[in-house]
Amino acid sequence: MIDTVRLNINAGSGGNGCSSFLREKYRPKGGPNGGDGGDGGSAYIVGDSSLNTLLHIKFNSTVYVVHGGHGGGKNRRGANGDDKTIPVPFGTIIYRMNTKGEKEFVDDITNENPRLVAVGGRGGWGNSRFASATNQQPVLAQRGEKGERVVLYLELKLLADVGLLAKPNAGKSTLISMCSAAKAKVADYPFTTVEPILGVVQVGRNDFVMMEVPGLLEGAHEGIGLGHEFLRHAERAKLYVHMLDGMSEDPVEDYLMINEELAQFNPEMSAKKQLVVVNKLDITEVRESREDLEFRLLKAIGDKKYTVHFISAATGEGVDQLKGSIIKALEELPKEGPDKNIEVEPMRFRPQRSASQESVWRDSRGVFVVESESMERLTAFANIKDQRVLLQLWREMRRSGLANNLIDAGIEAGDTIRFGDVEMTWF
Repeated sequence: MIDTVRLNINAGSGGNGCSSFLREKYRPKGGPNGGDGGDGGSAYIVGDSSLNTLLHIKFNSTVYVVHGGHGGGKNRRGANGDDKTIPVPFGTIIYRMNTKGEKEFVDDITNENPRLVAVGGRGGWGNSRFASATNQQPVLAQRGEKGERVVLYLELKLLADVGLLAKPNAGKSTLISMCSAAKAKVADYPFTTVEPILGVVQVGRNDFVMMEVPGLLEGAHEGIGLGHEFLRHAERAKLYVHMLDGMSEDPVEDYLMINEELAQFNPEMSAKKQLVVVNKLDITEVRESREDLEFRLLKAIGDKKYTVHFISAATGEGVDQLKGSIIKALEELPKEGPDKNIEVEPMRFRPQRSASQESVWRDSRGVFVVESESMERLTAFANIKDQRVLLQLWREMRRSGLANNLIDAGIEAGDTIRFGDVEMTWF
């Protein structure tokens, strides 16, 4: 079962703005009419009830979202890039790699609300955007903003009402096959089940989802056996059916061992309500030792009023009573509050990114390096040999305060400034 994947997402970059002027008959010197570039597409992750594995992402783990179209003359705006939705099963947890290379929690997908995970770049402005009373012939146009590049880690924890826990070969597969339409593999050797199995159990007008977790061995929280690879799936269950093998050397010791593994893996799991079930009642030795085993289990549980269920998953004896107890136990659990997941805005919502920090420093060659995304976008297509371009760049630097920062840094006429890959001379 594929339940963990790394996902690389490249959101669409914005289209470039256009620098053009109106040139028509009888209007040979019309004003600027360069259109804006379109916005790049964003990436969303959305829950899909028809999926129960991340296999469809495992071998398609790099996603490219459509870029925005470039602007054109006559104020034609470039087309927006289409957004990309990535379906995942309910119960998928999203982590994002931060700038330190560490994983940080993003969201838990438990419904169909789309979750924005990578924002597309905004389209660059065309030169008509820079027209003003004092700048009637703007020649600058912006390069489109780059889309976000993110690395996500997806981890699936299946959603189920009831988790079926036991050591290997206790009869879990037989029970879930009898209670539901799930086709679990049944055999007389350990670890027949190697991945979680979900089944819907119908009891009258009620139903619930039961999940069989592969058999647990001592040390499972450390990865022994199938270990924590599958223990995490049991975290989501509201209720546990703790099945014991009546033919085990010591069912009580098995009960204590599995509870200890739950506590070691996640203390919240051991605190959840459990129904203790002893299987293989159809075997004479188990039926004859029933009273003694029940007494010892109640002593280990610490509650004499607790009910220990004895069943035979093979013949069905006691299974209906167990299903009734499960329904009653689920109804007695406290109701969950409203979903705390924050609903995102409609699909074309584009949040404002925090303004990148602008800085000025001098490299070993004496070049003044300006780190400013807005200026890099402006100079990307600028003709530095055009005096009009230089004057308009100077105006933008004064407006943003970069000119004062350069003067404070000691720049003088004739010094070289670098914006990204573009170099120009200060005058």
